[in-house]
Amino acid sequence: MRSFLIAASLLFVAGLSFSTVTTAKPVANAANTPARQFARVVTDASVPVGWAGFCSAQPAECATGEKSDEFVAINQERWGQLQQVNSLVNHEIQGVGDNDHYGIYKLGIINWWTYPDDGAGNCNDYVILKKKLLIEAGWSRSALLLTVVLDKNNEGHLVLMARTSDGDLILDNLTDTVKPWEGAGYTFIKRQSADNPNNWVRLESGRTPEQLAMISKVLASHSQ
Repeated sequence: MRSFLIAASLLFVAGLSFSTVTTAKPVANAANTPARQFARVVTDASVPVGWAGFCSAQPAECATGEKSDEFVAINQERWGQLQQVNSLVNHEIQGVGDNDHYGIYKLGIINWWTYPDDGAGNCNDYVILKKKLLIEAGWSRSALLLTVVLDKNNEGHLVLMARTSDGDLILDNLTDTVKPWEGAGYTFIKRQSADNPNNWVRLESGRTPEQLAMISKVLASHSQ
């Protein structure tokens, strides 16, 4: 089946690339990194309907266990893994909207998150696969957090936030460049909690009350 071929291909190529990186240069510890490099949590947030649906369909993927490290010590090897996984998934998966892909509106579903096992998916599916591949490569699950943002058009979008000793880094299907969160060009809304992936937390957005009201309206319309 194509799904298994795609997964096997990604894991094999990723594993091959990772094995070629032999020099690891440690960088600054998280405790010594300026606070501005880390997104600030404000309060609890609602769980996106897409994540709730994903967990309902694949409960084993959302099972909670003992919390792992919230930050990964970044070095040359780890940095290479982020770049390789981000680029691999971006190029292997064909972008397509949920309704065009699955006809979800006829089923009364407004947002569907899943693994892009047939080689196609939207931003949510890219992110879920990237998280899985990085965990397979040895990354801490608690340091890889699905994150809801608004793009420059105030459209809902999902990215993967990797929490590292060098700050919060963003993996995005719209670019092969792994960027610091504050340089990604997005308004950050909420993300998974490092303590429990089924809990979500609100992030400081830096927007005015009027802008936040608009954001709430956009989020409601996109069911994020």
